[in-house]
Amino acid sequence: MKTRSLPRVVGWIAMVAALLLPAAAQAQSGRIAGTVTDKAGQPLAGASIVVLGTGYGALSGPDGAFLIGGVPAGTYRVSVSHLGYRTATVEDVSVAAGQAAQLTVPMEEAPVAIGGVVVSASRRPERVTDAPATITSIDARTLDNSVGNTWAGALKEVKGLDFIQVGMTSVAINARGFNSSFNNRMLMMEDGRIAVLPENGLPVGQFTAVPKVDLASVEVLVGPGAALYGADASNGVVTLLTKDPKQFPGTTAEVTGGNRSYKDVQVRQAGVFANGDWGYKVSGEFQEAKDFSNVLTYTITGVAGAPGGIVSVAEDQLGVNSIDWTARVARATASLVRYLGGNAKIDLSGGISRSDGVGQTNVGRNQLRDWGYNFVQLRASNPNWFFNAYRTQSTSGESFAINRYADAWARNPNLSPDSLRMLSDWPSDGQLYAAEIQNNFGIRRLLNTRVTWGAQYRLDKVSSKRQWLTDRLTGKDLSIDQKGVYAQIETPFSRYLSLVLAGRYDDHENYDAQFSPKAALLVHPAENQTLRISYNRAFKSPTTLQTNFYIPDWTAVIAIYGNTEGFTVKDAAGATVATYKPLEPEENRTWEAGYKGILGDKLFLDLAGYYSKYNNFLSPLVVIANPFTGATATYAYDGKGQPITNLAGIPPVTLTYFNLGKATLKGFDGGVNYYATPHLGLNGTLSLVDLTKVEVPAGSEEATALNSPVTKWTLGATLRDLPVANGAGSLLGGLTFRYVNGYYFRSGINMGVIPSFGTLDLSVGYRIPRLNSTISVGVSNLYTCSQDPDHPLVYAPTDALKQHPTNRSTTCGFDRGHQEMINMPNIGTMLFVGVRYSR
Repeated sequence: MKTRSLPRVVGWIAMVAALLLPAAAQAQSGRIAGTVTDKAGQPLAGASIVVLGTGYGALSGPDGAFLIGGVPAGTYRVSVSHLGYRTATVEDVSVAAGQAAQLTVPMEEAPVAIGGVVVSASRRPERVTDAPATITSIDARTLDNSVGNTWAGALKEVKGLDFIQVGMTSVAINARGFNSSFNNRMLMMEDGRIAVLPENGLPVGQFTAVPKVDLASVEVLVGPGAALYGADASNGVVTLLTKDPKQFPGTTAEVTGGNRSYKDVQVRQAGVFANGDWGYKVSGEFQEAKDFSNVLTYTITGVAGAPGGIVSVAEDQLGVNSIDWTARVARATASLVRYLGGNAKIDLSGGISRSDGVGQTNVGRNQLRDWGYNFVQLRASNPNWFFNAYRTQSTSGESFAINRYADAWARNPNLSPDSLRMLSDWPSDGQLYAAEIQNNFGIRRLLNTRVTWGAQYRLDKVSSKRQWLTDRLTGKDLSIDQKGVYAQIETPFSRYLSLVLAGRYDDHENYDAQFSPKAALLVHPAENQTLRISYNRAFKSPTTLQTNFYIPDWTAVIAIYGNTEGFTVKDAAGATVATYKPLEPEENRTWEAGYKGILGDKLFLDLAGYYSKYNNFLSPLVVIANPFTGATATYAYDGKGQPITNLAGIPPVTLTYFNLGKATLKGFDGGVNYYATPHLGLNGTLSLVDLTKVEVPAGSEEATALNSPVTKWTLGATLRDLPVANGAGSLLGGLTFRYVNGYYFRSGINMGVIPSFGTLDLSVGYRIPRLNSTISVGVSNLYTCSQDPDHPLVYAPTDALKQHPTNRSTTCGFDRGHQEMINMPNIGTMLFVGVRYSR
């Protein structure tokens, strides 16, 4: 049961106080304005301008102009960066109160850029070397040249990230352990929108409405992000940022084909009108492939008339509703933008997608059929303020659970396929309404301290059509609200030392309020070099399933409930056997030490070690009471002390969720980029993780299963714009080898060993400037080395929570399949041939 406490009142008072601070600070501030050009004096759009040591920043518009407001009076160094140009630094920029310092910044061309600017680490632009977290930014050029036609493929080389290839077009990701088949530890954001499915808490992922051709960048923050993003960012944040019509005008069309009947068509059109005061963009994509496949067989018990009451049903024996491995998606977005001058704008956008395919759960697999996702969003921003309001919606279409369909098919042979599907579907309509306001300002008298603060409101409205959530009990759609306020203070004590303090207060309808603090001390021994130590406390909130599941008639004797009020379990004599408290968020406290630096204009290092302590893991569905065990029979009572009975009035076998266990984790994430020549870059990543301590009740080990490789690494090379044919064209390409150490995976019915594997990806492209076109060929898993799954297996160490295989033989070859997810198909070679036109 949720309680009201003094911290909640203090949190809202702090928000009101924060609203009063910016005006006073702005009175002592000035502006930095100017133009960014190339050496010939032509304007450069999309350049990132950062006031060093403060966090103030902006992007240049299509005319190269920029404006940074709210800068406290003083003298500063200003850094200007742009993809394809060398970073420029302007010294001794003097800002006077109420005035604008004018700059003109010419930039020198360079085929590669080291470092760059990120947004998601502090929710405002800053140099990646200054970001107080492990973060990777994938720019538009890298996305355009990535293997295949989905942005997810570019995540393979992100340091610290578990990348799991599930199919031709779908992947799963996680960071720093405790993965599952139904994982929601990584928060997904799209242009400031929370991109999750409110009915189950999963990230939108492959259901996104945004085509790859409209992505300006993808940022991946690894590690706790709750201090700025809330309780769904326990293990990290993935942020998708789309292209602005002014910064990325013109027409783009991309057509790709490949093996397994892969086909993909993407288009984007963007531009400005009314003297540049208005901008627009539209984009769309259709993608289809015959995915890799396998077949699961379900054992159905208690079937009348069957020998021994047992029937085995394979997924490909279900008639017209047999498993269909066709992966298909159609998506589109559109935006209308009003530019107000001074880097201020108002943006109205919307998007929609429809998807088919196969998805995994903890109890089987789902046939995704006409799954829908859409959004409408209104944003307004200037250099100091940001306002965001949006609505997203996900609908299940005619999707159904294949395992439940097999059960219904075995028990009801005379029902029609549509009737069987309706018995095994999970109808859902999940709508998320949200609004956010954010502000940043500086306080000159506090050492030019930079403050970023914001407030969010979110309302989830979810319907299961009165079938599998508590709307079945109440007759009303679920309505769950949550509010959050956050702030970050960055104080540069000197050019060499700065302190970052952040915190977020979240008030959720279903459980007690939570406070997520963050602290980081940054040492800057030289330009573009930072040493940091940090502390984060983050939370993983229970999902709608875990709080509002309600199926009192899963079978004649089994009932499933969410847990918001707690349960008591008693024996036949009425003595209490166990007590389960209402669910509360899982806690993650992480200490981290790291280094980021650019050395000799050629080498970029990003290294981090971390130590994490987890508490109150959220369990999977667990039987808490069973009245059919004779002398040891147990009975469940709800939080009000009332006995739980099913629709027939019989005490059932009761399943629910609860908190349990502790764990200690330590690890290392590192990345290196070396630019051997202006056109050739070499890169590598390495991640290590060790589950050092686990405390968990016997029989509940699944909740604390690491489910991640203890070692993974990548090595790669990138070729960019190497002139050939006397400058008539240029070559581009990439080479990546990815190694994942084998590990034990346990999530529901998905249990087993994922063998060690290594895969080689290759891409080659030829750009023809006079035709505004690029021809590319990409091959994923061209050459694979993987362990033989039939070889006898030994585990080391013997602890079941940490076990990983040590003695399997390894076989290498071309077009060799390998396994990346238990109970999902082996992944083989994927070939993509595409033509891209951009003007």
